Amino acid sequence: MESCDLVSGLGRVQRTSAQLKERWLAARTHWRDQAARDFEQNFLQELAPQISLVVGAVYEFAELMERAEKALADPDAWHE
Repeated sequence: MESCDLVSGLGRVQRTSAQLKERWLAARTHWRDQAARDFEQNFLQELAPQISLVVGAVYEFAELMERAEKALADPDAWHE
């Protein structure tokens, strides 16, 4: 798997997350009861920080994979 595959997948996650936020804000204008507040608190509020953590971790992993690919492609790196 190439590191660019990881990063392009992240773009999709971020776009979908933004769409979810927009749609939730639209739904929230009509759904204002305790169930809506519970849903937001128990599911949606926890989602954004988790997505941020995943995005950061995947970028770090993609960078590590890129360095590993470069090191493996350099035959001189094996003689050090």
